[in-house]
Amino acid sequence: MKKWTAHVAGLAATLMLSSVLPAPAFAESSPVQPTAETQTVTETTGTAYLKEDAALLQTADSTTVIQQLPAGTTFKTLGTDGDFTRVSWQEGTAYVATNALTQTAPVFQKQATLMSKSSLSLVASPFDPTVVTTLPAYQRIDTYGTFDTFTRLKWNEQYVYVSTTQLEQLPKLVGTRYAKRATSLFVEPKTTSAKTAVTQNQSFETFGTTGTFTRVATKTGYAFVLTTDLADTQVVSHPETGVRYVQQQTTVYATATTKGEVVQSLPVNTSLQTYGVEGSFTRIKRNDEYAYVLTAHLGTLKYYPKTARLYVQRATPIYSAPNASGSIIDQQKTNTLLTIYGKSGVYSRIIFRGVHAYVKTADLGSEKVYAATGTRYAKRNLSVYTSASTKSKMMYSVKRADKLTIYGTSGSYTRLKKGTVYGYVKTSDLVTKKPDLYDVTGQRYVTEDDVVIRSQAKLSGKKIGTLKKGKSITIYGKSGYFTRVKYNNIFGFVDSSRIGLNKPKAKAKKGTTFYVHLDQTPLFSADVAYSRPAAYLKKGTKLIGLKSIDDDFWQVRLVSGQTGYVLNPYISTSKPDMKLTQKAINRTKIYTVKQTTSFFSSPTSPKGSGLVEQGKRVYPRHRVGNFYVIQSGWTPVYLPVSAVTITSDKRVIKKNNTRGEKLIQAAVQHIGTPYTWGSQNAVNGGFDCSGLIHYATNKAGKYGGRTNVRGYWYGAFFTNRRTSISSGKRSDIVFFQNTYTDGPSHIGIMLDSEHFIHAGGSQLQINSIYEPRWQEHFLGFKSM
Repeated sequence: MKKWTAHVAGLAATLMLSSVLPAPAFAESSPVQPTAETQTVTETTGTAYLKEDAALLQTADSTTVIQQLPAGTTFKTLGTDGDFTRVSWQEGTAYVATNALTQTAPVFQKQATLMSKSSLSLVASPFDPTVVTTLPAYQRIDTYGTFDTFTRLKWNEQYVYVSTTQLEQLPKLVGTRYAKRATSLFVEPKTTSAKTAVTQNQSFETFGTTGTFTRVATKTGYAFVLTTDLADTQVVSHPETGVRYVQQQTTVYATATTKGEVVQSLPVNTSLQTYGVEGSFTRIKRNDEYAYVLTAHLGTLKYYPKTARLYVQRATPIYSAPNASGSIIDQQKTNTLLTIYGKSGVYSRIIFRGVHAYVKTADLGSEKVYAATGTRYAKRNLSVYTSASTKSKMMYSVKRADKLTIYGTSGSYTRLKKGTVYGYVKTSDLVTKKPDLYDVTGQRYVTEDDVVIRSQAKLSGKKIGTLKKGKSITIYGKSGYFTRVKYNNIFGFVDSSRIGLNKPKAKAKKGTTFYVHLDQTPLFSADVAYSRPAAYLKKGTKLIGLKSIDDDFWQVRLVSGQTGYVLNPYISTSKPDMKLTQKAINRTKIYTVKQTTSFFSSPTSPKGSGLVEQGKRVYPRHRVGNFYVIQSGWTPVYLPVSAVTITSDKRVIKKNNTRGEKLIQAAVQHIGTPYTWGSQNAVNGGFDCSGLIHYATNKAGKYGGRTNVRGYWYGAFFTNRRTSISSGKRSDIVFFQNTYTDGPSHIGIMLDSEHFIHAGGSQLQINSIYEPRWQEHFLGFKSM
């Protein structure tokens, strides 16, 4: 059978692919030794073929089967022996039944067409491992039956064999697809295999996929194309329509819809060759395949963000490039408004006649150039704005009476210049003559006698005059804790706490009818609260005034005829609203008046009885309906709840459980209660300054008998005396002197290094040690 090797070249000419796999292994029977008879050299008598599968016997009279042979096996015959024919076999002889032989080579009918799974090794016989030739993988193979584990194939008009396991059914046709782009056809489903060229829109019958490849038909079998290189329809070619630049980061879609597959994202200024538009999209190419981006995201020039709108300050050239050697395109006139798209060195980028161009940045400014038109004076302190509108940004300020050079007007505004930048002020705020140094800000009344006017807004300022209680004064703004006033045509300063919006009222006369405005109003048997009250009066109780005792007490007579002493902050000449009940308020909060507001003598009063200034802190004692009960001097009045803003006061929040914190908390609980001469207990309706200290220290666990301020200063109850005003700290006891009598005369509790809580003025309140009325009397600190 080795003569068949001469036909290999003929088969190779019919193949499309060339991959070669190893020849299959053959399971051979142990060789049978030829008989002595077969070893005798006998003359060949002819050629015969098995017309069917038959057994090869060792002798003519033996039943010993050497092996089964397939139909078509060719023999050299050596004569006959009865019903058997002697044949040449493997360098010896054997026997085959004569009726199984034929003189004509058999012809087998085609059974099926299969596909080679891999490279095929063809052998002449299932028992002869000699490889006749090889066939590539993925070829269509006509088969002509099987024998044992082999399949019969036809090779150059001869039959050969291959292991059946190397064949499989033909894949099913899926459909026709087209090459999206010029690509490659691979002999195996891997890009490292042999390949041939494929042109765009070349059509293929497809037979399923293998990994990332699609199997396609060839003339003799199958090959492979990358699935991503195929499309269901032919690709339509579009002509180039120009280059565009990405103006903002944008998405590339596989189809002209934002619901399509996202291909990639492109950064700003990516250059794209375009191929027309489709709806709101522009067509581009990506890997020889069309894709789409939103047309709105593209522009004819590279994208530079707008950075400014500037005016040409002087006639300046327009350059084609950001350097002096660039050609000059044109000239820009003074005051031309340019849109700037960033800078390049000393040049600013603009768009001129559809292309990027450049002008010198030094020739540009934020405003037009204007000529000076005169001078004016600021009527008051003014804000200068970036444009002719108070809604624009404030640039800087000018002071009252400043002399200003002006550069024309814009509507109701006048233009100023600072450096090279223009600003705007209201024309009505400028005058031709230099005005007085300060503007009038209101009218006030002096609330105490002998209020000192100083030359500066500080205690060390020279005394230039005094004002009497009740005098009406014009004020010219504030400076710290001082208010500016005019005295003998010169400006000076007074302590702001000694003037107010309300003119001091004369004391009520003997016989005036009063009404109690708060429940649990204490009635004392003397004009001092050293002991508990003799009784408590209900809201609405009618009283007849017998005698005014200083500012805080009135001696009164009840309807029953009983007499006693009542605190002024609990009574008023107006009747209270008996339908409204008093409710407790949170005394630890800060209550601030939103804007200057009227207060009323009762909740039903039709007309306000006085004013509370904007920003002033008030100390409500209770809430009655929609009003807070506060004190105006020594009188209870009603302030609308809606006029007040409530905020937290971090200074009064308890920080830990030390004795100092307990001291503070004991005082905080009674903020807003009236000043009550001689009282050391809340049941008396209030405290005096040393009574508050006695009460709070006992609540804090530091027990001791009450003494006056002098006793606390010179005694040993408190220690660590310090006289530097900057040395105070939280929970220290602060002392003042010469307030109403010589020597130590007032006392309080520090909340931090500046603020203290105390029973002072007309009620228990919080003040700063740097307010003039307290700083000028500061004595020192002591500690618990």
